[in-house]
Amino acid sequence: MFRSSVLVVMAVVCVFAVAGCEAPRPPIELGEGEGEGEGEGELDASAYCESIAPLFCPFYARCGRMALDDDDDDDDDACLAAFARSCEAVFEPRFVPLAARGVLRLSQAGLDACAAHLETVPCDEQFFELEGPCAGIWEGTVEAGGACGLDTETFVCAPGTACTLDLSFCGTCETVLDAGDVCRVGDDGVDGACGPAGVCGDDDVCVVRPVVGDACVDGGVPCALPARCGDDGVCRHPAYVDVGDACDSQRRCPYESRCSGGVCVATVAEGGACAQSFECGTGLFCQGGQCSRQRVSGACDVDDACASGSCDAGACAPFATRCVGVP
Repeated sequence: MFRSSVLVVMAVVCVFAVAGCEAPRPPIELGEGEGEGEGEGELDASAYCESIAPLFCPFYARCGRMALDDDDDDDDDACLAAFARSCEAVFEPRFVPLAARGVLRLSQAGLDACAAHLETVPCDEQFFELEGPCAGIWEGTVEAGGACGLDTETFVCAPGTACTLDLSFCGTCETVLDAGDVCRVGDDGVDGACGPAGVCGDDDVCVVRPVVGDACVDGGVPCALPARCGDDGVCRHPAYVDVGDACDSQRRCPYESRCSGGVCVATVAEGGACAQSFECGTGLFCQGGQCSRQRVSGACDVDDACASGSCDAGACAPFATRCVGVP
């Protein structure tokens, strides 16, 4: 049995999924060095959504990741519209304050690498949007010893480091150790961590986690999240299924649909009839029996009206950074 003396951060924002979705940060290769060309090709963080929509919509279409109306004449336009609505309302506002703080930057080199990767990557090997080469879309600047946290705040750690959480779900950026490096002396940790791609093993050295398609043993070295060791002894990601199919933790519904009563059902589009906000698509809420767009700022009377989920004194509160802080 393998154990770990630290709780390694396993949460990062999903680019386009059900609002509030939290997903493990993509694995960092053990032994990875400092990023080359660090800081080159930096972009305005507010260009995030328009930069990534043309990258991900073809990938969603190829891999069946988005539930689109069969009456839509142009799936590309439908995807881009839904993507823009959800990303600009729910996800971009989480990254921009961190970029303003100087702890994150949007990278053109990362966007280019992601675009090339998404053209050919097998669908079952890219479960989270911001994993693999696409993890480089955002580059953190916080060096080892600096503060980090859950969700978008895990991205603030500089290349070659990873966020390790404590029980408060805030944490510290720690240097990622190489495979075979000592990760524990007695009951104590060392200056560094094995990172999301590794685990501190019984012999107190970092061991690489198997990834999707690799052989695994139940109770042995755990697969890199979110994969798990299947009954066939191979690491596998949860699968995406279609609207109308059975769904659970290992059978995920495509974007713009939800799991209801164990079956994937399409969410209601903007302007459609609704009774509850959860029936509406990402970035929407139910108002007066109709799905309406949530607000990033401005007047509100209920929490659901706000993308941040908080209506404070009649105005939508901004997305709050919890561990890193803002200027």
